[in-house]
Amino acid sequence: MSKIQIAKRLNNFQEYVFSKLEKQMSDNILNFGQGNPDILPYAPYIDKFIEFIKDKKAHLYPGFTVNKEFETALIQWYKQRFAVSLEDQELYPLLGAKDGVSHLPLALLDEKDEVLVPNPGYPAFSDPALMIGARPIYYDLLQKNDFKISLKELKKKVTPKTKFIWVNFPSNPTGQVATIDELKQIVAFAKKNNLLIVYDNAYSEITFDGFIAPSILQISGAKEIAVELGSFSKTFSFAGFRMGWIVGNREIIAALAKVKSQMDSGLSTPLQRLGAFALTHFDRKWYQKMIKSYKSRRDIIAKYLNSLGLRFSLPKGALYIWAKIPQSAKNSEDYCMKLLEKKQILLTPGSFFGKNGQRFVRVSICVNIDRLL
Repeated sequence: MSKIQIAKRLNNFQEYVFSKLEKQMSDNILNFGQGNPDILPYAPYIDKFIEFIKDKKAHLYPGFTVNKEFETALIQWYKQRFAVSLEDQELYPLLGAKDGVSHLPLALLDEKDEVLVPNPGYPAFSDPALMIGARPIYYDLLQKNDFKISLKELKKKVTPKTKFIWVNFPSNPTGQVATIDELKQIVAFAKKNNLLIVYDNAYSEITFDGFIAPSILQISGAKEIAVELGSFSKTFSFAGFRMGWIVGNREIIAALAKVKSQMDSGLSTPLQRLGAFALTHFDRKWYQKMIKSYKSRRDIIAKYLNSLGLRFSLPKGALYIWAKIPQSAKNSEDYCMKLLEKKQILLTPGSFFGKNGQRFVRVSICVNIDRLL
């Protein structure tokens, strides 16, 4: 039998980092690695989901257009939450926000095109571009700039081949947030340099200490060049259901929908109906209890990290603490492996998020901390 030959493009990227981390796990390890929301969903949502699954048409293909219930609910959500008006062609349901992250490069990039990617940043911003022969060009999020974008530095990265920029606040992995004024500057920069923006706003509802995350679509004219990704995973603790959305520029959304028509058969009708119900029956008491739990764990974990010699600022958003390792540590991977061996605690090496993460670790705050108390 001849040797099996796999596609050469697989040599362009690595296995997804959390797939690698998962192989390190065992029952006795305290896992601060993957950000897996662990709060149980609001019970009435699950009751409704069961009802929707039992509908006599639930088993049918959902089709390639958005369910009307979902469309109406998402338009209402953006109007109430962000004061942003959406039209029916300016939104589309996704199989989780990562669905959009992984498929947008197919819609926006050709071979040898360039895309601007944050460093450190979510690894999935880079690898799908590499799969199709495009080039991620990394821009720095540095501690000296509070892990925010330097437009001066960004300008040096733009070339005639640059098609779009990934922007992510509240940020994975740093937990940094962006204000309306900062987003205005980013939109103005993108317009001046003929760039599209893909704004990952998956953590918009996971914020602390009085901060309220904006939508990039609140910026006047942003729809001309930008789309925004949203997620049910964090806001409603639906991570395993794989539910999300994209909103904004209708041409970009139409291009993504065309790609997805070849990749999947759409978000199931019961899940679209669940999403619509959750958006229109947002239970603030349950939500505030969830945020209170994450904040409490953030603060307790922070004290423990200080005892390990890690240094950081408390994040105002997302589900992570981005902490600098001790000077005596060789690098982030070596530090994490030694901590795993000595204390059975798993952190994510900052190097997994780019070269600028070599002296950092990412610590999830959505984890059972009973062993720390």
